[in-house]
Amino acid sequence: MYEKKPDELFRNVPANIHELRLALFGLPQDMKVLAESETGVSENTVEELCARTTWPAGSVITTPREVRPKSVVKISKATYKKWTSPSRAK
Repeated sequence: MYEKKPDELFRNVPANIHELRLALFGLPQDMKVLAESETGVSENTVEELCARTTWPAGSVITTPREVRPKSVVKISKATYKKWTSPSRAK
C-alpha cells in the first residue's frame, strides 16, 4: 500500500480558473505563492490567486499535501518532453 509522505508535493495543470480554485481548495488564504516570472502570475497569496479571473494555459501549480508553517504554492510553466518510440530492429 502507498504511504503518503508529509513533504510530498501535488502537481496539477489546471485548464481553467475553476480547476485552479479546486486545486487550491482547503489551503490557508494567507499561504504564500511563488511564481516563476514567465508564468505571468504576480499574486503573492492563495487568496489573491483565487481572485484571478483567468489562468494562463500551460501553467503548473504545485501544492503541498500537508500544510506546514513554511509551506508555499509554486507556479511554473509546464515542460513537455517529446516522446519518441524506440526504433525497431530489422
